[in-house]
Amino acid sequence: MEKVKNQHYVPRSYLKYFANKKGQIWVYDKQTDKKFISNIEGIASERFFYDVPFDQIMNSMLKIDSISKEEKEEMKKILEETGYLTSEEAKHSMEQSVEKFFSEKIEGNFKQLLDKIRSRYTMMPSPLLSEALSDEERVHLSVLLAFQIVRSKEFREAYSETKKATTQSIVDILAASHDDSYELGSLTYAPQYESKPLEHAQLIYSDFPFQLAEVLASHIWFIGVNQTSMPFYTSDNPVVKHAHKKDPFLGTDGYGSPGIEIAIPLSSKLILVLVEKTYHHDLIQGDRLYMPITSEEYVIYYNSLQVFQSHRQVYCHDNSFDLISEMKKNEGSLARKPKKMIVNSFLGENIY
Repeated sequence: MEKVKNQHYVPRSYLKYFANKKGQIWVYDKQTDKKFISNIEGIASERFFYDVPFDQIMNSMLKIDSISKEEKEEMKKILEETGYLTSEEAKHSMEQSVEKFFSEKIEGNFKQLLDKIRSRYTMMPSPLLSEALSDEERVHLSVLLAFQIVRSKEFREAYSETKKATTQSIVDILAASHDDSYELGSLTYAPQYESKPLEHAQLIYSDFPFQLAEVLASHIWFIGVNQTSMPFYTSDNPVVKHAHKKDPFLGTDGYGSPGIEIAIPLSSKLILVLVEKTYHHDLIQGDRLYMPITSEEYVIYYNSLQVFQSHRQVYCHDNSFDLISEMKKNEGSLARKPKKMIVNSFLGENIY
């Protein structure tokens, strides 16, 4: 069985709705500050992105605390007797299990549900203020959206950066509590073993995506219909969010935080928007409906979120990147910066 080399963290079936008839899409690369046209095959992907080396998988399995030593030895014996440990096909299957999970279990269903929303809009004679999706479809789509959030490269990198920052903050607090002269960062924690793909796979296969799905399903959902001449952007991290409510002490940008807004463009003209109920209660009448977006200000707002929250690349149906030129005038470089975390303790407020 041939291994899948080029692995997408944004499905091609999603990206094609932003491509031209030749399957090409305009790209702005924040890292190189270049724009170009590309086939969707070559974007939002990476060679062997989800692959976890076989030895890492086995080592991880043998470190599970809930499995006794005797059970682990029995498992190894069975694998050896069946030839699983030496079978190249078996190794490839395990190494590419995450890629296979997304291609066989997630992407088809994701495409099907999004296609229903798009086709209903196209087929209805007067779609505005009509029902865009059912409650049942919302529940199913919330799971698929959660997996899209978790599968992305931006999520993997942000998770890793947050984990390192949290660990370093704990090291600093513990060290400073025992040494008044301790300088922040003078002691660091370096894990003996680290694998981003393995940690990512463990998170994907955990309960987290389903817990996130429950949060997403609890929000008000509507489909924004872009009635301007300005197209929606998408990106290599298409599910974006914005905190409308600020709090000086508490984080407000969580997927379930009061005031949060979450959005994913479905095409140049349609965008799925989720808003938290208590803060955005005035939008309850629009729940599950097609809602008009008549002002370019709103399109600029959603496109700006795609630019800021993309990992590296922003995508558009055509070469309509004037907004990015304006953003660069105000922001300078738009290249991604590592995630920072503010920690308040007896050491004061520190940024990691």
